[in-house]
Amino acid sequence: MGVRETFTGAQRVAKRRAALRADGLRPRQIWLPNLRDPKVRAEIEADAAALAGQAQRWEDVLSDVAGLASEVLDSLPPHDWRDERLSKRKPRTR
Repeated sequence: MGVRETFTGAQRVAKRRAALRADGLRPRQIWLPNLRDPKVRAEIEADAAALAGQAQRWEDVLSDVAGLASEVLDSLPPHDWRDERLSKRKPRTR
């Protein structure tokens, strides 16, 4: 068996980043909320609770809209929805 090279952590990271760059990627830094901070966690929980309260309201609104749409569609006279222009076309020949 061959001798296995040993790399430091920094060398492994550099090698991995070089491979990613070779694949056309570039590094980005992102910032995330610090969930260990009690203030941040409380704010996120308050936002989640507010959104949860809105879910039922939106379900009610969507139900009302669906009901209205159904009433409107039911009140329309029957119609043959096939496109009349398509029925006047000559069949294609090969």
